[in-house]
Amino acid sequence: MVIGNFALLAGLEPAAVHRWYLGVYVDAFEWVELPNTLGMSQFADGGLLATKPYVSSAAYIDRMSDYCKGCHYDKKLRTGERACPYNSLYWDFFARNAGKLSTNPRLGMVYRQLARMDEATRRSLQERADELRSSLDRL
Repeated sequence: MVIGNFALLAGLEPAAVHRWYLGVYVDAFEWVELPNTLGMSQFADGGLLATKPYVSSAAYIDRMSDYCKGCHYDKKLRTGERACPYNSLYWDFFARNAGKLSTNPRLGMVYRQLARMDEATRRSLQERADELRSSLDRL
């Protein structure tokens, strides 16, 4: 969940993510892994398998796991050097994909929250997300 979430938020090529999963997991069988990766994890089938992209910010990851414990990044910050990368990538993902996703009834709350953000906040999130995507190898 966490790896696929990051790959989708960061805009990685879904076919490359699929090949990576096959390469690193000894028990990955293509007939199972392909639909799970392209359909669910990467939402690359346009919503045939899943009704919405399976993405989250740091708050959800923290609630559902212990991955945030002791992390260098601050799960509550959206921007800045210490902000968790999932936060700005999450909001930027929805802003970048509004044309395709904003009419999805399951995402209404996300788009209402995004609409309430002022322009400076949205711009700051986009800039931080762009920064992160251009330096993925250093995260």
